[in-house]
Amino acid sequence: MLHIENVSRVLGDRVLFAGVDLDVHSGQRLALIGENGSGKTTLLRVLAGLDQPDVGRVMVTRRVALLEQERVFESGTVLEVVTPAALRQARLALELTSARLENGASDAITAFAEAEEAYRLAGGYHFEARAGRVLAGLGLHPESKVTQLSGGQNRRVLLARLLLAPADLFLLDEPTNHLDEQGAVWLRDWIRASDAAFVLASHDRAFLDAVTTSTAELDRGHLTVYPAPYTQAMVLKAELLAAQTRDYAAFRRKQDALEDERLRRASQARSAGQYNHKRASDGDKLLAKGKAQNAQNVNASRARAIERRQEHLAAHAPVKPFANRPQIHLNLPEVPHGPSEILHAQHLSVWRGERQLLKDQTLDVRRGDRIVLTGPNGGGKTTLLTALFGLPTQQPLHLQGEIRRGGGLSVYRVGQQGEELAGLETVAEALLEANPALTFHQLHEVTAQVNLPGPAIPLTALSGGQRTRLTLARLGVTRAQVWVLDEPTNHLDLPAIEALEALLMTFPGTVVMATHDQALIARVATRRWHVEAGQVWEGVGGREGGVTLETVLKA
Repeated sequence: MLHIENVSRVLGDRVLFAGVDLDVHSGQRLALIGENGSGKTTLLRVLAGLDQPDVGRVMVTRRVALLEQERVFESGTVLEVVTPAALRQARLALELTSARLENGASDAITAFAEAEEAYRLAGGYHFEARAGRVLAGLGLHPESKVTQLSGGQNRRVLLARLLLAPADLFLLDEPTNHLDEQGAVWLRDWIRASDAAFVLASHDRAFLDAVTTSTAELDRGHLTVYPAPYTQAMVLKAELLAAQTRDYAAFRRKQDALEDERLRRASQARSAGQYNHKRASDGDKLLAKGKAQNAQNVNASRARAIERRQEHLAAHAPVKPFANRPQIHLNLPEVPHGPSEILHAQHLSVWRGERQLLKDQTLDVRRGDRIVLTGPNGGGKTTLLTALFGLPTQQPLHLQGEIRRGGGLSVYRVGQQGEELAGLETVAEALLEANPALTFHQLHEVTAQVNLPGPAIPLTALSGGQRTRLTLARLGVTRAQVWVLDEPTNHLDLPAIEALEALLMTFPGTVVMATHDQALIARVATRRWHVEAGQVWEGVGGREGGVTLETVLKA
């Protein structure tokens, strides 16, 4: 279906990837993973034929459709913009030929028959039913005006448009972005039921495990394919890395031993060449000179033989394993324990303007809880976090009821769009805002450990990956007792998400977090609140099995 061979792509003076080989077969569902900025989107565009490789060739034998990252629709309804162009043309031709049937001419009948056949082959008779199912699954109304949609809804329209396209291979770049749990479940089932092939670039580990059959990792310019879904692929990767580490360590030991032997032989050859045979007695001078020359020749010959062995060894050297993402290790004081009762809300109701968002809720948060908020987009998760912890908001909220918070609490917030960095200018300011006690030396130590340019660098000069590392660094250094995280995995790549997960698992304080990341929920949560239609349902934490959306809605 698709074959690429020795493909390379250069952006400016940076090699995004080189020597990439990949085959995609009918029905295959391939996960494409890698750090932010590794070149996944560029590779998808090369596969789709939208970008040409600088080196190598791409061969495509079937129809390919790529999920667009952004597009602004200027007019029309949702149903109109998701209808494929070929189907719109076939429908127009059918309407025109239908109007000409009134004269009864044979050529008009023939034209109508051909137009009707083209319309049938384009799927016209079944399209509206298919479109209705896709739009319903993605939470979109067919008659909604596209000019009135939010950014997240517009992204879902692009996804619907792709899924309804006549294609045999779908290239999906972050398809679960802007999907709530119910939408992600629907997309998972749709992909599973499809006969098409898929290449999915995503940071959603649970989604990849549920739908993919193999995994391709783009790491520092190299593409490695594992014959398993994401989690199993990472196990295979760890085993491969361990074997590479052992092989490379053995290679280095052999290399060092040969170098030691070569240096010893070369030294002995030099010493023999510098031997003063005149110091021997008259009868032994000739014999001493011969012995010295023989020792020099033998040792020099052995040294040259060792050099040839070194060259052969270097030519067959094993792959040097990549270094792992750096971790933050600082000598910082422990997080203060704080009160055992973090927060208690009694009969809490919340309004924004005339709209009531929460209705008569009684909730409590205890020290050590890791509470995850789930629910549909717009269901009130962000509103609940804002109300409970008194966070700043652009649109003021009106609260009714009682909220009692523990004394002396310090709260650290991470917003969906990095709102916590607003008003900060440099890396140093961002780190000091998270922990004012950091010393000048520690600021440099933190930036070095997470590979940031330095404390004085402006935030505006950071790349997306560097901002990701700064977010994790701030979490690593803050001494706040409570972390309030609103979709913290937004814009994080898979290594960063796993680093965040490790931080959450070792954090001794309290976490209240809104997220759709099912893998993160399963590993981290001790309690689960499902927020929908102004209500909050309590469920068990992800590590104890969680609650399904169907169970919550029935309750």
